[in-house]
Amino acid sequence: MEKHSSVSLRMPLSEEEQGPGVELLAESRRARASAELASARMRSLQSLTLALSGALTSEDVARAVVVEAVRTLEAVAGGLYLMNVPGTALELVHSVRCPPAVEAAFTHVPLNARVPVAEAVRTGAPLWLTDFATMAQHFPETAAATRPASGDMSVACLPLFTRARSVGCLIFVWGLAHDFDEEERAFIDMLAQQATMALERARLLAAERSQVERVGLLQHATAMLATSLDLGHTLRGVALGLVPTLGDLCIIDVLGPDHEVRRHFHAATPECSGLLAASRWHPPERPGTPICALASGLTAFHPSVDAFWIEGTSCGPEQLSLLRTLAPTSWMSVPLETPEGVLGALTLGHCLSGRHHTSEDLALAVELARRASAAVQNAHLFHQTQQALQLRDEFLAIASHELNTPLTALKLQLSRLRRMSADEDVQSRTSLAVQQVDRLGRLVRELLEVAHLSEGRLHLTPEPVDLVDVCRGVLTRFTEERERAGATIFLHATGAVPGRWDHSRVDGMVTHLVSNALKYGLGRPVEVEVSCVPGDLARLVVKDRGIGIPAEQLAHLFQRFGRAVPLRHYGGFGLGLWFSRQVVEAHGGHIHLESAPGLGTTVTVEMPRTPASS
Repeated sequence: MEKHSSVSLRMPLSEEEQGPGVELLAESRRARASAELASARMRSLQSLTLALSGALTSEDVARAVVVEAVRTLEAVAGGLYLMNVPGTALELVHSVRCPPAVEAAFTHVPLNARVPVAEAVRTGAPLWLTDFATMAQHFPETAAATRPASGDMSVACLPLFTRARSVGCLIFVWGLAHDFDEEERAFIDMLAQQATMALERARLLAAERSQVERVGLLQHATAMLATSLDLGHTLRGVALGLVPTLGDLCIIDVLGPDHEVRRHFHAATPECSGLLAASRWHPPERPGTPICALASGLTAFHPSVDAFWIEGTSCGPEQLSLLRTLAPTSWMSVPLETPEGVLGALTLGHCLSGRHHTSEDLALAVELARRASAAVQNAHLFHQTQQALQLRDEFLAIASHELNTPLTALKLQLSRLRRMSADEDVQSRTSLAVQQVDRLGRLVRELLEVAHLSEGRLHLTPEPVDLVDVCRGVLTRFTEERERAGATIFLHATGAVPGRWDHSRVDGMVTHLVSNALKYGLGRPVEVEVSCVPGDLARLVVKDRGIGIPAEQLAHLFQRFGRAVPLRHYGGFGLGLWFSRQVVEAHGGHIHLESAPGLGTTVTVEMPRTPASS
């Protein structure tokens, strides 16, 4: 059988047959490349979304967005700008592969500058610069600073807006000229939207943290202002708490009762503290920008300041020199106001941190100033009260000493007249006069005791004393008063009750207690009981069955001039129980009173028989 073989030969395609096939293949490759690019961009967006989910601050957001976008877009450099607090400039937050010289030149971009990022934010529209020539045509100064050493360049600037508010701008740079097709522009716009949402979320988180911090700061300052009348210590503590949250420095100027301005301050650095320590408040010397609310009584709020602002202030040479050295970036001062006028000012400034005050900062400072004003006013009132009390005590001391001398002479003359006269009427009248002199003398001695105790001059001189003997001596002196009151006094004691006490002070204490029992006892029997009790204590109980005291009056009876009955019905200064308490507590003991209306009063005193102070 004959074998046949065949060979298939592929002949070259004609030009008519070749064109459609190559185009089809190229189209397929372009579609595959486009799909791969779309897939890569989708993975990039997913990666960016994951990174932004853990970004808690604006800096974290900027870092995540710029790094991922530069990698995906294959850009040579990129950066993210944020609008500053006053809304006057853009600040570079994070950049990738940006030349140091260029970064230094464009770290701070005023919003009115002829710079691509500022232009994009001003217009609110993306800016696409496809080559260096376009850059040089529209932004010659920027082109001069960023001219590439070789090749071309293209730039994309995406403004970031949220709720009709400018947030910042994204910028990317490529080392070649190219047109931005629709898909690329859409992808870059999606990156900008992701960044905008993440920045808004970070802003809300920061606002929440700031609110918590502000509430804590306000609570701390309020606690300090409410718990101390030491104004200097309190205001220094408040200033310490406000730095660095509300400023790098805090100054509180307060007008004192002597009309002198005292300065309290705190600063973030020792150098700044040294400058403030050497400074003092001065009134403005000329019209200009006020820097302290103490002079004008008006709030001064300057969220963004510079050297030009400093030179335009109304302060004198000393404060102007201080401001030049501090070089603040933000400044505010609020008055400490009261119904009587302005008492001071709370001043806060940002310096080294470069931060700026916000309207929320101002609101918090106003609230702090309001509370500080109340504290300053309370401190001034306390100072005035202390001065009044000191003057009163000085008057009482002088009056007591001055009254004792004529009273002693008058008593001697009356006693002599009673002895010399045989007339019973004269003797009776002189005896009554001597009793009134004695009563007046006791009142004068009470005033003198008040003066001594108010000055902290209750000095004890312990010596061996029998409390029973002291009580007997006191009761003997009350013979005439007891007879006038028609009362009987019973002393109950099974034996001596010795101890080491100040004899004159204990005698005075017993005298006051017995005097009160006779005065309010309605002529009914008064019982005095003296005994030793376990714990090496001596107990004295003075009990009457008189008018008694309502429960609501008991709390203030041991205070100075404390009374439970009208002065017109019962004499005295209301000092007896107060003096008795001072004496008992000075000996390490305690005094207790029980009473009820119509049932009488029982006063119980317990004192160590050998006080620790002896």
